[in-house]
Amino acid sequence: MLPGHIRMGDRWTMTDITRTLKNNRTVVAIYVILLLFFILASSVSSQFRTSYNAANLLRQVVAVGLVSIGQTIVILSAGIDLSVGSLISLSSCLTSGIMIGHQNFTVLIILLVLLLGVGVGLSNGVLITRLRIPPFIATLAMSTMLQGVVLLYTKKPVGGVTRGFMFFANGNIGPVPFAFLFWVAILIFFYILLRRSSFGLHVYAVGGNQEVARLSGINVNRTKIWIYILSGFMAALTGLFLASRLSIGDPLVGQGIDLESITAVLIGGTTFAGGRGGIEGTIAGVFIIALINNLLNLLNVTGFWQWIIKGIVVISVVAAYREEK
Repeated sequence: MLPGHIRMGDRWTMTDITRTLKNNRTVVAIYVILLLFFILASSVSSQFRTSYNAANLLRQVVAVGLVSIGQTIVILSAGIDLSVGSLISLSSCLTSGIMIGHQNFTVLIILLVLLLGVGVGLSNGVLITRLRIPPFIATLAMSTMLQGVVLLYTKKPVGGVTRGFMFFANGNIGPVPFAFLFWVAILIFFYILLRRSSFGLHVYAVGGNQEVARLSGINVNRTKIWIYILSGFMAALTGLFLASRLSIGDPLVGQGIDLESITAVLIGGTTFAGGRGGIEGTIAGVFIIALINNLLNLLNVTGFWQWIIKGIVVISVVAAYREEK
């Protein structure tokens, strides 16, 4: 059984809880660090504690949170997907660019954009498995091509979205943003997929040792292709979210999100070596990045200093909890 894999109906004792915490000390450590960041932010900024900022923070986690789910699965398999940023930009621009002239076809446009994400992910998977191009090179080349396509389509913000579609990113259910609840539902689905399904076991096996996975009867190439399809799907979904939130498509909106998603995954304890980590750690990584961005903005820290501070914080956090391994 994988670490953190809990059987339904098991009776828990203090010994079981202690053993589980010990086996998942990396995840425990990162949530302790998240709690410390939250306490720090609450103490240094009174604006941080407002309900308005709380709702804003929950919306901020969604973009990086969605794409980080796909990135987690990729990195668990000992791969990487650098194409997600450009795919997010293309998805955002196509959504708003088409929707402004075809407002009666919102659902069809959404499906078309998601299909685009699946197609890009499939292409990445084929390049990596059939042509044996390393994931870094294959997805970097795909990122370059997609960004070129975006800039051929438009070099400036384009289009617009329907009022109904804006609810996706900007609507609320009670005091809670709808987008955040949507992200939580997606998280639950992917957690179950990774921890309770044969596909999840295959992902961990491929990331742990591809040759052993192959000898165990796992179709490694097929698993990898599905992994990149899921990553492409989640990137396209992120593009839809950003088009809804901004009410317009921006050809550069995805820049930096690819690296932030990788950072969130690594902070959450999933390693480039593959086979270790999971969605539960990525959640904390996403919130830490969102807290840093939110707090620095509230403190009116300039963009240049934000880059420096975020880099220092990320290195410190990863180094701190890896010492606990």
